[in-house]
Amino acid sequence: LTYQDWLHLELEIQPEADALSDTERQDFHQWAIHEHFLPESSASGGCDGDLEAACTILVNALMDFHQSSRSYDRSENSDFVFGGRTGNDDIISRLQEMVADLELQQDLSVPLGHTPSQGHFLFGIFRRRLQALTSGWSVAASLQRQRELLMYKRILLRLPSSVLCGSSFQAEQPITARCEQFFHLVNSEMRNFCSLGGALTQDITAHFFRGLLNACLRSRDPSLMVDFILAKCQMKCPLILTSALLWWPSLEPVLLCRWRRHCQSPLPRELQKMQGGRQFASDFLSPEAASPAPNPDWLSAAALHFAIQQVRDENVRKQLKKLDCQREELLVFLFFFSLMGLLSSHLTSNSATDPLKAFHICAAILECLEKRKISWLALFQLTESDLMLGRLLLRVAPDQHTRLLPFAFYSLLSYFHEDGAIREEAFLHVAVDMYLKLVQLFVAGDTSTVSPPAGRRLELQGQDNPVELITKARLFLLQLIPRCPKKSFSHMAELLADHGDCDPEVSAALQSRQQAAPDADLYQEPHLF
Repeated sequence: LTYQDWLHLELEIQPEADALSDTERQDFHQWAIHEHFLPESSASGGCDGDLEAACTILVNALMDFHQSSRSYDRSENSDFVFGGRTGNDDIISRLQEMVADLELQQDLSVPLGHTPSQGHFLFGIFRRRLQALTSGWSVAASLQRQRELLMYKRILLRLPSSVLCGSSFQAEQPITARCEQFFHLVNSEMRNFCSLGGALTQDITAHFFRGLLNACLRSRDPSLMVDFILAKCQMKCPLILTSALLWWPSLEPVLLCRWRRHCQSPLPRELQKMQGGRQFASDFLSPEAASPAPNPDWLSAAALHFAIQQVRDENVRKQLKKLDCQREELLVFLFFFSLMGLLSSHLTSNSATDPLKAFHICAAILECLEKRKISWLALFQLTESDLMLGRLLLRVAPDQHTRLLPFAFYSLLSYFHEDGAIREEAFLHVAVDMYLKLVQLFVAGDTSTVSPPAGRRLELQGQDNPVELITKARLFLLQLIPRCPKKSFSHMAELLADHGDCDPEVSAALQSRQQAAPDADLYQEPHLF
């Protein structure tokens, strides 16, 4: 019997049918792992004395069992627990013990004042398993990936927070390999399958910050190290910071208590920025006049976005009138977060904000942008190469949300300002790009995810379904094209070369207008709105 086979047999045991008591089962596990399988040679099904190898086999066995249908108790009154109602909790306890032992071994092997150069073996397991899964946006592939990632998260939450960050940070190598691994997991996977459209869940957010503080408090200058790591988060993994803002009311007391227990100085500057962002959002929604937002603008915008979700729908428009006094950059970031909220309200049945309220928030912010003639089109043309805006926002928003931005764009069609649509040179290019992508989404069946279910259609009266939206967008473009100046048609050929066959009539109208001589009497065309 190999170690792996034994683990699968143990995971099959139903607690109510176990002949051993809890204590006896624990003693048996201790003996089997540490006295039998760990020292046994790999040729005989053991681990050659390698504790990390024993942990790796155990984690894979847990994951395989979790993905199998056997991991669920299908009785009527059963609750879903860690992988099902089996002996999993006992096995997880053994994993906790072994990982804690490995953490101590690593601390002893690293010279004083240095940071471990290697990452954690768990992230290697996760990476290999994810590579083996089917990729793509099909429902089956997405659900399988989400289920796998939720299990990773549960495992990480049962283990010491040092798994996410390392046990210490040093000036010579402040960002540990473990931090880099966790950032990569968040950016590439958790952002899409374990986030709330701009924030991770509370449990994994708090776990990371506990680990961050524990590791920084062991450095020579804890405050400086916290500031350095969180400043790096802004570039490498901004989703961690937006997550902290969302959960700040419950996160702040824990961080404050832990910091004051070890340091007499105030909270590090980067944590104070989060305090300031939350305070700004709270003040903004109070009856008093709003104060200027603290820097950075994107962080204050995220804090305000999360706070607005808590305001009743009838009060939103009145409160958002205060945006007239805020900086342009903050308004643009706030508009992006509100677009993410709008899409989340359609995609998630248990979203904190209903679609109608999310729509009103977007519309109010767009009205403010249009009134102040602030350009917002760049939000619909984000790329990773844009270091200032694109890379930051694309690492906060789930990929599904950014793919559905054309739906959000044309949902707000009635709030586009007529003069701005003609005046701004880039508007036509963005509008055509969004229309062609919207048609592609519809043909691929992806707009079905934002179509209201039958039970909510009455509740969402006034909001168009995808077919109506495409029809209105098409009519809008056919009326807009003859009114736009010739300079608006630059780079249109490249756009049509890629997707022009989606709508031959719109393509023909664009090509005809591009080739025509300038019309001196353009403004006698009928009004668009």
